Amino acid sequence: MLKRSVDFVLALIGLILLLPLLLLVALMIKLDSPGPVFFRQRRVGLEGTTFRIFKFRTMVSGADQMGSRLTVKRDPRVTRVGQILRWFKIDELPQLINVVVGHMSLIGPRPEDPHFVSFYTVEQRRVLAVRPGILGPSQILGRDELEKYPDGLKDTEAFYIQHILPDKLARDLAYVGTCSFWGDMVLLAKGLWVTLRGAVKTKFLRRRRRRVVLFFGDCFLVVVSYYVAFMIHSEFNWPMQSQYFFVPLLILLAVRPMALLYFGAYQGMFAYFGLWDVIAVAKAVTVSAVLTGGLTFFLGLQNFPRSVFVIDWGVMLFTIVAVRYVLRAWVRQHWRERGRKREKALVVGAGLGGEQIARTLLEDPLCPYRPVGFIDETPERWGALIHGVRVLGGAAELPLAVSANGIKAVFVCMSDLSDQAAREVVEVCEQAGVEYRVVPTLSDLLSTDAFAVNRQELGTSRVATARH
Repeated sequence: MLKRSVDFVLALIGLILLLPLLLLVALMIKLDSPGPVFFRQRRVGLEGTTFRIFKFRTMVSGADQMGSRLTVKRDPRVTRVGQILRWFKIDELPQLINVVVGHMSLIGPRPEDPHFVSFYTVEQRRVLAVRPGILGPSQILGRDELEKYPDGLKDTEAFYIQHILPDKLARDLAYVGTCSFWGDMVLLAKGLWVTLRGAVKTKFLRRRRRRVVLFFGDCFLVVVSYYVAFMIHSEFNWPMQSQYFFVPLLILLAVRPMALLYFGAYQGMFAYFGLWDVIAVAKAVTVSAVLTGGLTFFLGLQNFPRSVFVIDWGVMLFTIVAVRYVLRAWVRQHWRERGRKREKALVVGAGLGGEQIARTLLEDPLCPYRPVGFIDETPERWGALIHGVRVLGGAAELPLAVSANGIKAVFVCMSDLSDQAAREVVEVCEQAGVEYRVVPTLSDLLSTDAFAVNRQELGTSRVATARH
């Protein structure tokens, strides 16, 4: 009775104190993906009775109908907001409602899905003699459960039943045999500490140490950008009231890194930073500026100049994009230094297809060729630069371009040429003894007709294999 009273009081106080956070998380979930805020699933509770557990939805709507009942490594069903909620265990907070109602306790074995309870032995079913909990010995000692699954595992549920569930139940059974009120209080303190400490996964951070450094570098840029914007607006006069400067800065430090994280600013590869990454950064900087401006207004700083956020927006966007382009240049230069000497090549066709071929040749460090010129039928393109590579002229200039530049290979883009022009190019290459390759564009390969041809070829190959 004492434990139930403590559970009720602490859970109710927790819901009241955490209400602003819960409302904010609910809003983020609704904005991030369509579907309900809560995920409610049947679980087995005290004495085998079933109830529906409350959790924030961290997967796409209907994820439980798409595959395994368990979350797998790099589960594609997990949403962007859901990944952050799972990392910090925020998705578990609505279970305080279950505690208030009486379905759960703060401390106890984690409630299990009825499907897995059906595999319990008679001895293992003793864990149902106590009320399940939000925190318990199994969760405290096995927080990184996903790390126990081997990569490439196909049957996650079978592995869980055979290798993970027995260890969890052994810990839960040990708890059932020795549980006490004061022991639960100790476990509650340990559980909170393990949850906070577990949010910092050293293995994950070590594997992504460069992105972690970039994250803290961006935090430093947030401070610098805001300071520059503030001083520009105030004509480099420090304000009399320090909170006038520091309160918006603290809000910005809390909001902007999370916005960058949400919009994927740390998931891309430095070497391929481009337009879409710039757009993602722009979204993060814009959203964080709007949120910070709104929060400062509601916190009593109505007189704070909003133009500071406009200046900060421009400075931050320019700075963060510039840093990433510098990193991209550094990585690509490193790739080029590691690669072997590349032979000179011409790209015939300066349209969309030729541009794709040239970009691939330029960006792939393992490619043995580098483009030094384009040949194209359209006079308006002659002399233009595409990715820094000049359009040298038309088909008439091809023989001179090959001999003058020491060309070793010619890439002929069929989508940018007429059939007659393509034949002329091939004849010139054969006469000059230069290697040539007729290349379809990526858009041609990805077209519906190409898929149909590939399916037909694959079916023919399977029939031939079967006959063989």
